[in-house]
Amino acid sequence: MMAFVSIAPVLLAGFLSVYSIRASHKISVANVEDTLIGQQYAEIRSFINDAGEFNTVSTFEKGGVAPGDQVAVSKGFFVSNPALEEIYFISVDGKETVRFNKSYPEGVLAQDLRDQSILKSFLTVAKSGKQYFGHVYYTLKGPMMTVATPVRNKSGSKIIGIIGGEIRLSKIGELMRKAQLGNSGYVYLVDGDGFLIANSSGVAPIMSLKKIGLVGEVLQGRSFLGPEGQRRYLNFEGNQVVAAARFLPEYGWGMIAEWPTEEADKSVNDILYKNTIVLLAVTIAVVLVSVVLATLIVKPIEMLEKGTERVSQGKFEEGVDIQTHDELEDLGLAFNKMMQGLKQLQQLKDEFVFIAAHELRTPVAAMKGYLSLILDGLTGPVTEKTKDFIQKVINSNNRLIQLVNDLLEVARSEAGRLTIKVAPIDVVRPIKEVLSELQSLADKSSVKLIYEPAANVPKAMADADRLKEVIVNLVGNSIKYMGGSGTVTVVHEIQGGMLVTHVEDTGLGMSKDAQAKLFEKFYRVQTEKTKEITGTGLGLFIVKEIIEKMNGKILVESEEGKGSTFSFSLPVAG
Repeated sequence: MMAFVSIAPVLLAGFLSVYSIRASHKISVANVEDTLIGQQYAEIRSFINDAGEFNTVSTFEKGGVAPGDQVAVSKGFFVSNPALEEIYFISVDGKETVRFNKSYPEGVLAQDLRDQSILKSFLTVAKSGKQYFGHVYYTLKGPMMTVATPVRNKSGSKIIGIIGGEIRLSKIGELMRKAQLGNSGYVYLVDGDGFLIANSSGVAPIMSLKKIGLVGEVLQGRSFLGPEGQRRYLNFEGNQVVAAARFLPEYGWGMIAEWPTEEADKSVNDILYKNTIVLLAVTIAVVLVSVVLATLIVKPIEMLEKGTERVSQGKFEEGVDIQTHDELEDLGLAFNKMMQGLKQLQQLKDEFVFIAAHELRTPVAAMKGYLSLILDGLTGPVTEKTKDFIQKVINSNNRLIQLVNDLLEVARSEAGRLTIKVAPIDVVRPIKEVLSELQSLADKSSVKLIYEPAANVPKAMADADRLKEVIVNLVGNSIKYMGGSGTVTVVHEIQGGMLVTHVEDTGLGMSKDAQAKLFEKFYRVQTEKTKEITGTGLGLFIVKEIIEKMNGKILVESEEGKGSTFSFSLPVAG
């Protein structure tokens, strides 16, 4: 969690950085392409205006332009503008009167001229006072275009003729080849049908480009400028490009700038790569630092958690050693002081229990002795009713003696005075002796005891007397909690160097919650079926203490109504 909280701002900052870099780069690329398109557009307009605008004014106030003037004006434009392939003067009725071209640089006489009246659009636009730009057509000399300009009288009130011409557009290609868009970017110009007029890259596909990239959309009158108009797609060569485009409304053309993304994005990709490396390094560093810091914080907390677990188990010998030189260390010191206080309290309690139980042992034993003498008639005749009362007192006295003995065992164990003498023993013999002693109790309860050990049961490291206590307790509990007739079976098995003994019964069983608390002091399973069964709730706690002091473990598996299995392990003697 700490690593996540630490990394999240770093990743957010990295994301914002990448976003801002990409956005800034997109604006930069758009500005470069837009500026180049604007420059080329201005140059093309200047070229066409210079080549196609015949700003002539007649020297006559009325009537047409004199033939001499027509020749002089037309020849002057033709000679001064090398982009003109041909120039001609046309009367208002559509008759060509003068023509100059490369084949006839001195002009063509009237009898050899053409009738231009069939060019209705040409005449209509020019006669209306507007400049005319025709469709681009392609020749062996390159792309050509027809242009025309009306000729007015001196006052400008009347159109008295039209000067038209054919312009070679190859000059546009020369202009565009000077355009620079990085090392591999280019600009190209297409006519209204999508055919290439000029291209700065020198690549000139002989086909319509309407279906490629932005060409079709641009020729519909749209422009794609600025970051919001920027597009990315595959060009006619199949390469990924970033593009901008502008529609040239005067001519119905489109100008498109395409920059291969490999070059256009190289600088930003280098920056992003370096940023990614730095971000990755920072992330790793943050994770490592977070883990270290989390460990420094969590480790003392885990030590405190383990300390509280030991306290809950009544173990106060081992404190916590926290050396962080901060508030956690102060908390550890306070926790150790608390444990010392609890240890002293536990010692006082254990001492009190030990002394009290020890002092109780003598009078209850004496009471039992005297009651037995009275019951045996040594003080005189005893009636049957008196015998019944005395027997009940003796039974209660026996339970009190058992409680006192259990309390002494618990006090000895918790005070470290529980004597365990571990040695290699044959476990079969003490188990058989215990089962023989408990046989009468089992018969009385209609319980069958089964113990059929194999001949090769190995010796175990244990205390024979303490092992008897364990078996007495486990088998005795199985008989008490049988709930009727049934069987108690004792079996052995070897598991990884340990001799495991299972005490299995077919009794009442118990719930999962009961199993979790079964080995706690004074805990007894309380159900409708067990409430009449007497006990101190200390037997299994003592069994667990004995088994663990003999370097073994004990556990239980049970299911309500299907019996229980207590299993304890002891080290196999080497």
